Formats: sequence, structure tokens, C-alpha cells
Amino acid sequence: MSARHVLIAGANGVVGLAALNAFQGAGWAATTLSRATRGPGSGAHVSADLLDPESLATQGGALKGVTHLFYTALRPNPDPGVEADENAAMLENLVAALRAAGAPLERLVFIQGGKVYGAHLGVYKTPAREDDSRHFPPNLYFRHEDFARSQESTGLKWTALRPDIVIGHSLGSSMNLGNLIGLYGTLCRETNTAMQFPGTDAAYRNTLVNIVGSDVLGEAALWAAENGMDGAFNITNGDVFRWSHAWPRLAEWFGVEVGEPQPISLARRLHALRPVWAQVAARHGLAEADPDRLALGGFGDFIFHVEKDAIFDVTRARQAGFPGMTRRSDDVLLAHLDAMRERRLIP
Repeated sequence: MSARHVLIAGANGVVGLAALNAFQGAGWAATTLSRATRGPGSGAHVSADLLDPESLATQGGALKGVTHLFYTALRPNPDPGVEADENAAMLENLVAALRAAGAPLERLVFIQGGKVYGAHLGVYKTPAREDDSRHFPPNLYFRHEDFARSQESTGLKWTALRPDIVIGHSLGSSMNLGNLIGLYGTLCRETNTAMQFPGTDAAYRNTLVNIVGSDVLGEAALWAAENGMDGAFNITNGDVFRWSHAWPRLAEWFGVEVGEPQPISLARRLHALRPVWAQVAARHGLAEADPDRLALGGFGDFIFHVEKDAIFDVTRARQAGFPGMTRRSDDVLLAHLDAMRERRLIP
């Protein structure tokens, strides 16, 4: 049996970082891959562009020992057809490069997320189950899964993990809701305003949602790899909640009034408050003076305006033995804010 060696593609993102910590903590050999010249840790790193097969072809020596591929790389594009084509090519190029390097690849574990159900469209069948019908294509995650299925005849096993909104550490991500709450709450305190929920009343009071801490997702990646879990699994914190449940606790953490729901465009208002953030960062010696590096308001403008339930059924993963979905999401959000403060990302 080959020594366990995982290649983590997209390791600089919130999901990749969590997976790296989980695998290394369990004693796996781990190599990271991204376009960055340096990896997020002190271990082996491959710098390559997944859309450029030639940049992968020069990395054969670093790839030849890989037994498991954890894939969370993503190249967003507003055109869903272009997005599907590019992201499909990225995964297929990497698997081809691993095989060309002679890697004893056993399993592919990849992230799909709520977009596989149509979460990006604002409404989908809920609670979403892994065997639900697909929405009308294209969708990059359909392409990833179809490719994985096509490789079964070669002996490659696969697992698709389907988290909803991931709460965890990363910088430069367009979809970091935890950081966005940290940024918004800090500016509410700085401008002496209540921490009004920046969406609609229906989204605040009526809509059921779920999220997942990045550590839970990292545990799920390790669980899938070590236990040979085949197929797709929804992964969340294990609970569902309404924003009206969590928001008062978030406002209390910042020491501000909670206020009432008030739909605004965070993207526009955070842009207007860039000078205020620069002053806050300078006064408190924060690690990041550019608010766009922390989070982008556009993601919140979508999430905080969803007025239909957006929840996953996690029964399949529980029945299969995954033990990690026992968190309360308000606790996960507060722990993330604590971690932001420890990292000097917010005062």
C-alpha cells in the first residue's frame, strides 16, 4: 500500500487551508498547489496554472507520490458556460498531469457547494438532498462530477463534499461571509450606528439557512479520504437557523445595538467607507488595511437578500458515520470573530 500523500489544489482558500490543517494533523504527507509562488504552510508546494498543462508537466517530480487529490480550486466567471468549461479543464488537466507523473492516485475528493443545487439562483428544493435533480445547466460542479464518474472505470474513487456557506479564514476571497460580518460590525461600531441586518425583513425573520465552519469541512475531507466514502455528501454545522436568531448575538459581540433589518447594498456602502476603514486599520495596527482583501460586500448583498429557505439535508453523511456536524452556527460565527481579532484583522 502506498504511503498516504494528499495534494490540495486551491490550498490558499478557506476550504483548502482547513483541509491542509486536517490532513497534516492526522499525519498525512501533504503538498499544496496554487498559482502562488509560495504555499500557505512550510510544506511542499507546487506553483502551476491549472489551465496551462505545460506548467503542470514540469512538476512531475512533486506529483509522482500523490495518492489522494483534494480539489477546491475555483475560477469564477459571470458566464456560466465559460465558468463550467474553464473549471472542468482545470480539474481534468490536473488529473492528467498526476497520471503522467505516475502518481498512484486512488481517490479524488472535491468540493461542490450549494451551487450544485442552484443556491446561486436564490431558490432551490429544500431541504436539498444529494439525489435531487440538477437544475438546468451549465454548472461547473456538474462537469466535475460527470468527469469523476467517467474515471470510475480506471479505478479512481471519488467523493463530492457539498458544504453551504463556509465560515473560516482566508484573504482575497470573494465569498467570505465570516470576514464580511467582521468588517461590517466593526464599521457599525466605528460610525456609531446600530448593526442593522443589511437585507430584507423576510430574509431576516422567515428564511431558514445553514452554514459550515471550515474546521468541520476539513474534518469531512479527512473522513472521506480515510474511510473511502463514495458519492456525494452534504456537510453543514448540523443545525439550521434564521438570521434573527444569530444577529443579536453578533451585535452584542461588537457592543452595538442590533437595530432592525434595513436592506442596503454593502458593496456600495463599504466602498464609500474605505477611508474610514483605513483610519481604523492605522489606529489599531491591523494586519490588513484594504477592506477588499478581507471581504467583498457583493456576497452579502446576495446572501442577506435570499427570502426562501436555503438548507441541506445532512442525513446521508450522518448515516455514513461522519461525527462532525454538532455545532451551533451562532457559536461558529462568534468563534470566527474571535479568530479575526486574534489575527489582528479587526480591532
